[in-house]
Amino acid sequence: MDLLGNLGAEDQLTSTRAENSVLQAKVKELAQRVKVLAVENEALKVEVEIYRKEAALPSFSNLALGNSGSDMETEKANDGEAFFRSGNGVFPRQNEVTFRNLHGPANPLTCALSPDDTVLATGGADGQLMLCGWGAVYSPSESPDSVVQSASGIGCEAPVICVAFAPTLRGILAVGCMDGSIYFVQYSSSPGSNGIDLKRTGLPKTLHHKKYVRAVVWSPKGPLVATSSADGTVHLFKVERTGMELSELSVSLVTSLHLPGAVESMIFSDDHLICYARGTAYLSYFEIAKNFGLTKINLNAGTPGTASYEDHVSFAVMDMALYQNKYLALATDISRNIVLDVQDGKQIRNLYGHENDGFSQPKIAWSSNGSYLLGNTQHESCLCVWDIASAQVVERLEGHGQPVRAIYSSQTSDIVITTSFDKAVKFWFPQNESM
Repeated sequence: MDLLGNLGAEDQLTSTRAENSVLQAKVKELAQRVKVLAVENEALKVEVEIYRKEAALPSFSNLALGNSGSDMETEKANDGEAFFRSGNGVFPRQNEVTFRNLHGPANPLTCALSPDDTVLATGGADGQLMLCGWGAVYSPSESPDSVVQSASGIGCEAPVICVAFAPTLRGILAVGCMDGSIYFVQYSSSPGSNGIDLKRTGLPKTLHHKKYVRAVVWSPKGPLVATSSADGTVHLFKVERTGMELSELSVSLVTSLHLPGAVESMIFSDDHLICYARGTAYLSYFEIAKNFGLTKINLNAGTPGTASYEDHVSFAVMDMALYQNKYLALATDISRNIVLDVQDGKQIRNLYGHENDGFSQPKIAWSSNGSYLLGNTQHESCLCVWDIASAQVVERLEGHGQPVRAIYSSQTSDIVITTSFDKAVKFWFPQNESM
């Protein structure tokens, strides 16, 4: 009887395990369906907003009488005329170079290239800023591992969240850290050497942010750098050289801007510093030449003057990328990327097909030809590529083993760089015609 009892218990256990396996598969299937429905739901929200906006436009009879009004003319002029035709398939899609463990066991959190594309900078959770002459990997005597080993590092007092090279000051970059500190670093290298000499100077603690630095950006027109923080402030510094030594770098505070929430993202256009503060429904445009006067560009569709238009907040803008001072791409935390006319904020495209939520770090970058956008997705290790004209994901670039943390698009070439939680830094190039 004991033997039969054991057999019965084993049969019941096997049956239970089989049922659990079926239930787990069903749970995964339902979870995937929930993700799909969430994306579809966000798309429907935007479609409803578009219908509401169209309902508020002048009627056809008014247009026929010649009363089109300036609003209709503006809509026509900003209807995405540059994106009526799909791209030609040329975008960074081939992973040619991979550097692993530049920060040892720590994750690389940010990346950037020098203005001439020769120097790679990465910041890590280990509090290190690493620089290397990445092009050495193409030398017959070098390899990705040897380039990593010869990379130069300099320590900061907290994880390095953002880094940016000065476009007009050769050999200078700015660094923002998790403890709110800001550093300026000078770098130089000798001809024929892979090593890079680094010197660091920190700003006085009175100029630090109270919370972690979210972004560091340089003005394309001059030696002006802005830092933004989760404490709701933006500091603007004028940076000038009085000599070639780092001690002869003059850094002075121009002004501090105080926004109503954590400043999650910002970027310079030719004439403005554009910021997004969490909990707001608009982009803040600060006009540089007019003492940083503020203009608000609302991100909601609908009728201006209504409560839903002015106050409703449905997402946060976590990253921005500008193309030729004409079009601004926004990465949001609701699985939606937006393309705007940078001058008046008119929405040209809404891009879906990926997944991000309030706990994600969505990033966005342009292809050099302006026909494609590249962005990360929260739970996948791929890089999504959107054709802007069709608003469709045309490719998912595989290569990383974990989700992408940061994306950088070169300002002078077709190179795109990604860092990932798999501790790798990858360089992506347009695929060779012969391949």
